[in-house]
Amino acid sequence: MLELYHALGSLCSQKVKLVLAEKNLEWKSHPLNLLTFENLQPSYIQLNSKGVVPTLIHDGKVITDSATIIRYLDEQFPHPKLIPAEPALVEKMSLLD
Repeated sequence: MLELYHALGSLCSQKVKLVLAEKNLEWKSHPLNLLTFENLQPSYIQLNSKGVVPTLIHDGKVITDSATIIRYLDEQFPHPKLIPAEPALVEKMSLLD
């Protein structure tokens, strides 16, 4: 089961949620309220030492950077493929990070 810790209004969280939707993946939502500093609670800091969102948990693996999460999801769930195979296009895509 995929679990995503995310926050409303977080562009990085929204990018990951878009990938999850495009791949039609089921996931458990863990919304964090950044205005009340839920992202700085000890339980979340144990998952993500920087206290930023998003954080993905999959099969016990914790992934904490949105670009890394997107690459991970595209590798683990290759259909549909969202990251291009051509290096020049991958470089252009990385400009969006």
